[in-house]
Amino acid sequence: MEKPTPPEQNQVESLAPVLLRQSEGTVRLETFSDGVFAIAITLLILNFHIPTGLNENQVWNAIADQQDVFLSAAISFVVIGVYWTVNRKTFALIDRTNGALTASNFVHLATIVFLPFPTLVMSEYTKSFAAVGMYAATIALAGFTAAVTVVIAWRGNLMDSTVTQDMIDKTVSSSIATPIVFAASIPIAAVNTRVATWFWFGAFFVSKPVGVLAQRILQRRHQKAMP
Repeated sequence: MEKPTPPEQNQVESLAPVLLRQSEGTVRLETFSDGVFAIAITLLILNFHIPTGLNENQVWNAIADQQDVFLSAAISFVVIGVYWTVNRKTFALIDRTNGALTASNFVHLATIVFLPFPTLVMSEYTKSFAAVGMYAATIALAGFTAAVTVVIAWRGNLMDSTVTQDMIDKTVSSSIATPIVFAASIPIAAVNTRVATWFWFGAFFVSKPVGVLAQRILQRRHQKAMP
């Protein structure tokens, strides 16, 4: 006579396919990523500070003194929003995950959650090359790690079966457009930090042309690689 199977074991075995799908899918990683982006963008508000016990005129002066904080926070807010959009579009193409993809995405998220710190430093030391350079380097690194995540997913056969090489080229090029502009601003900051800061605003106007150019370069490389 066979020994009856405990109900607890039957329950675990019935959940096994569900747990397997959850581990292979992207829902949990996407949810975690959204949470990190939300926390990072919320932390930017902590950079604002006005002393207590001020009279009316002093309050207005204190608000005016926050102009550099407003500027740096506004740039970081937009940049985090851009990278969240890229992250969302990337995972819309991904069908499943593996260890390499998870690790790459975690590195990208580390740059995002670190961004409020260089934002604070730059708002306090707007004329410092170290502060401005660290800020630009962090944003550039965030973009390049986002592009690496796309490449890892594509080469690891983790993408949906309907994804094409052209779609990958477009996603990668959109990921590296902004970091190229910020990386280019670092040597400018070595000469004049204020010019470098205003140069970043050009990223919102030239990032699309830079992305299109990068996409064409990638497409030409793939065409040359074809037999």
